[in-house]
Amino acid sequence: DKRYRREVAKKNAAKAAAMGTSKAKAPAPGGTAGVAPAPNEQGKRPAEDAGSSAEKKQRTEAEAETLARMLIQGVVRILQNRQRANKGALPMSELENEFKELWKVPFNVKQANENDPVEFLRKWPSKVEIVPHGDSFLVQLAKKPVAKA
Repeated sequence: DKRYRREVAKKNAAKAAAMGTSKAKAPAPGGTAGVAPAPNEQGKRPAEDAGSSAEKKQRTEAEAETLARMLIQGVVRILQNRQRANKGALPMSELENEFKELWKVPFNVKQANENDPVEFLRKWPSKVEIVPHGDSFLVQLAKKPVAKA
């Protein structure tokens, strides 16, 4: 049993050495194979190469686009629920609270690389309309175009 453990430990140490991880030390002869390797000075594993910054940028843009679609779908669902309840258009001041109440997550347009919620919603004219109301705005579902016969 001890011999098998030492063999496995040596194989794992050889793999780790080939991969360049911190577990590259071979176990000392004398049966220390069952002892976990000591963490580095900060107790963290070494950072892995995450690739070039261009790859990160593309991934971030794709994630932001996906998040933007999810946010707009969430807003549409809120507006559909309000329409069913005959509540009418939603004031922008209440959008964040309604979104958080329904979805249990904040309405954060900054994660979609946007700064202004009104400008974010205006990018989706097929989904929602922004209507000026005094010094603020209302959000409502976009009107469906009437089909001509």
